[in-house]
Amino acid sequence: MALTPVVRLKVALRAARRRRYAYAALRVFRGGLAGAVREELRRSIGPRPYASQREQIWRAYWRGLGVLRRRFPSLDLADPRSTPRCAP
Repeated sequence: MALTPVVRLKVALRAARRRRYAYAALRVFRGGLAGAVREELRRSIGPRPYASQREQIWRAYWRGLGVLRRRFPSLDLADPRSTPRCAP
């Protein structure tokens, strides 16, 4: 069973919270966002009707950034190490 885009992002947040360094947590979370957006696009293109979850994805992303900000107060969003190596 495939995960919905929002659940995929929540799983990425859970994995990011287990990281030791802020840049690694942000890298995992951004990779999860890329996977969620890719899954959203895959589901929205096709013969079957699909109710978009874009609003819920972005709401979960901003909420997740707040969680990471509380866990890592010195979280730098512009850190080049936080760029995902490859999207899952």
